[in-house]
Amino acid sequence: MNTKIDESLLSELHDEASKAVASVLHYLIFHAKNVQLYHELRLSVGDDIGKFSELLSYAQRELYRLKDYEEHKSYVQNMRWPSENDIIAVQKHHAKVGKPYLQVLLGMAGGACRKCLEEKKEGGE
Repeated sequence: MNTKIDESLLSELHDEASKAVASVLHYLIFHAKNVQLYHELRLSVGDDIGKFSELLSYAQRELYRLKDYEEHKSYVQNMRWPSENDIIAVQKHHAKVGKPYLQVLLGMAGGACRKCLEEKKEGGE
């Protein structure tokens, strides 16, 4: 597996599929406070595509479950859910690059979303 990502590959990894999955991961990690998901992705997946696929499946189920909770309902229902093609694309990225792709994905997930900005505004900042 490649451990160094050049600029053109990095650009390729920042596609709509990665953005959709990163959005789900962001919501689960930062808003639903699922820190375990973050640590699983960061520490236990590595280059294991099977483990990565299991965590993607878990994330989708978890997000689907949250749509029934009042505090998450409106935001989750309006999110762009990753399609089957998105999942296939991120699996291909992971198979091609390995663990460095997870670092890219988690970096994307670390960005602020509309909900983050709304919460910051409500907080008076």
